[in-house]
Amino acid sequence: MNELMKRSSTYLIVSGALAVLFGIVAAFFPIATALTLVIVWGVYALIDGVAAAAMAFRPGPGQSRGLLIFTAVVGIAAGLMAVSSPVTAGGALVWVLGVWLMVRGVLEIIAAFTQRGAGDRWLLVLGGVFWLLAGWLIMANPGVAALTVALWLGVLAMIWGIVLLIVGFHVRGIANEGEPIKGEASDASPSVPPPSVPPAGPTA
Repeated sequence: MNELMKRSSTYLIVSGALAVLFGIVAAFFPIATALTLVIVWGVYALIDGVAAAAMAFRPGPGQSRGLLIFTAVVGIAAGLMAVSSPVTAGGALVWVLGVWLMVRGVLEIIAAFTQRGAGDRWLLVLGGVFWLLAGWLIMANPGVAALTVALWLGVLAMIWGIVLLIVGFHVRGIANEGEPIKGEASDASPSVPPPSVPPAGPTA
């Protein structure tokens, strides 16, 4: 049990240290972090597109070959664009994020007036207005938005890494407390000396 806890604590400590390191790099180098994330996403999109293209030749039950081909084309095209031109791809992703936020805001406001039993409608309207404002700010300043996302990602990674480090060292302390100290573990039963053999009498 102690050995398992030690391994778990080691994993937590290493993961926390890596998260803190990534957070520091992302916070102090947001431009490089944003471009790296776009490239990583591009590689993922390429792999996903190639996998969809391979599945299109032998679609499984319930899978549409046309949808798989469309997914493959979009994934490969987006991945190539992200890898070859990460700045342009990053700007496009930020625009997509801004549009999504604005659409969500509109849906929140519509839901506030159309859904029955929506509760406090003014909260839904206020949330929708905030979504719209966030989407408009992102679309108006895509470059600043991308850097802000990278900065906040770094801050969150550092916080999460610190939490993992605290938990890891706590688990390591519990595992060390459960181990017996060398030299203190001894047999509870006293040692019994071997029985003495009486001397043999004189032979007749």
